Amino acid sequence: MKGTVLLVEDQPNFREGLKVFINQSSRNWTVIGEAETGEEGWQRTLELKPDLILMDIHMPAMNGIELAERIHAHGLDTLFVIITGFQDFQYAQAAIRYGATDFLLKPCSDEDISSILDSAFKRLRTKRKERQTAREHLLRSILLKYQMNQELKSHFLRLFEGSRLWLVTMTDYFPEGKNYGADDLYVLQYGIYNMIQELAVSEDADAKLLILKEDQFILSVSSALGEACWREHAELAVREYLGIDIESVLLGPSTEIDRLVSAYNDYNEQRMRTVKTPHAEDGTNKRQAVEAVKNEVMSLIISGDLQALRDYFEKVGGQAASLPLTDGKMLVINHALALNQISEVLGLFARQSNPAESLLPIVDQLPGSAELRNWFRAACQNFETRLDRWKQRATPYMNSIQQAIDYIEEHYLDSELSIKQVAENIHLNPSYLSTLFKKETGETFTGYVTKLKLQKAQVLLRNTDMKISEICQTVGFDDSTYFSSVFKKHFHVSPSEFRQHR
Repeated sequence: MKGTVLLVEDQPNFREGLKVFINQSSRNWTVIGEAETGEEGWQRTLELKPDLILMDIHMPAMNGIELAERIHAHGLDTLFVIITGFQDFQYAQAAIRYGATDFLLKPCSDEDISSILDSAFKRLRTKRKERQTAREHLLRSILLKYQMNQELKSHFLRLFEGSRLWLVTMTDYFPEGKNYGADDLYVLQYGIYNMIQELAVSEDADAKLLILKEDQFILSVSSALGEACWREHAELAVREYLGIDIESVLLGPSTEIDRLVSAYNDYNEQRMRTVKTPHAEDGTNKRQAVEAVKNEVMSLIISGDLQALRDYFEKVGGQAASLPLTDGKMLVINHALALNQISEVLGLFARQSNPAESLLPIVDQLPGSAELRNWFRAACQNFETRLDRWKQRATPYMNSIQQAIDYIEEHYLDSELSIKQVAENIHLNPSYLSTLFKKETGETFTGYVTKLKLQKAQVLLRNTDMKISEICQTVGFDDSTYFSSVFKKHFHVSPSEFRQHR
């Protein structure tokens, strides 16, 4: 999917030349708007929400630095490149502070423009992946009740502004007549994802399909998109190509979070009421039954709701006890096998605690439904305990680390920036943050800040004719000799050698 570009440039001929070059020569970008002044550029930014802005520094009404500052102040998730014919390090310093990703110096060649656009598109792909991950995390946090607070709600409203959300559910990954196995699960998920995404985007360019669980997606569409066409086409395409049935229901507008949660819960409760308890005489292939259980348990683990997992196990135990003993044992064996497979995947046990071949005789020896239920409850409690320990080890507290990184990005030019200052801002103990930061980023706090400054210096060396001493000051180094030494240590070339090979 191409990225969108807004051109903010007061010279008509140069602006027209940029537009023609980008639209005719770039495979990754398309120009969606133009503006002659910074003020007009700001209004067009709000209206069009471009992925990238190419903006001149010197324009009437509002210059490029002022526009960059306004974009930064409003927290807009937009890349921008500064176009300039000036090598004034004060402009460059301000542009870097407000988040400029690159500089385009006039006069510029086609190669210069192509290089800038290629670099920007790599950043855009990274940002899209991050936004996709953030949206999926928010959906799981809210709809699956992982956590809910005002900050998450506000973030949700920003990311899904002006959208309606549809729930798309796969009714069965293992339909009759198809020999799909466990190894096919993610391939099927990927195929269904691509078909629905392509059909929805063909009707709404802003449509986004997000993975909620193994068997459920959320489709975010603009409020104007009609429902009948994409639903019918998606259901037909998935059934025709994969033999799998899907259901689509409207949860509601993104602005009504409580309604979304209620609609999602109502749908799943209704779905559960129509699900038939598996019996031995159903003829269901054991492997498929185990995979279905595994998918359900993994979905609950992904949701992070340990109580929901306990409730699920308790419900299954009750069902097993209410069935004829043979059928109850079959239900328990399927769940026990699924838990063992999940344990292997997650590394919950040093080795498989109950190998599959030993489960059958163990369960077969249980004399009655009460003993069966108690055995299953003990097995589930053991699984829950080890899962809880695994989650404590595996959870990297990335939210805190991301907050720290965001704060560093904002304040790395402050001469007094310290791990203590960052820790106080995100409400963590400085010593704990220091240890956690090193564990998750692979860098010490000081090393990370230094590396960030050097990356900013590379941008200026590659795209400006500023003196090395000026670049040194711009990115926050006090001594140019020390700057050159650190630069060479990191990149194995001196700043001047790096510039020569730009």
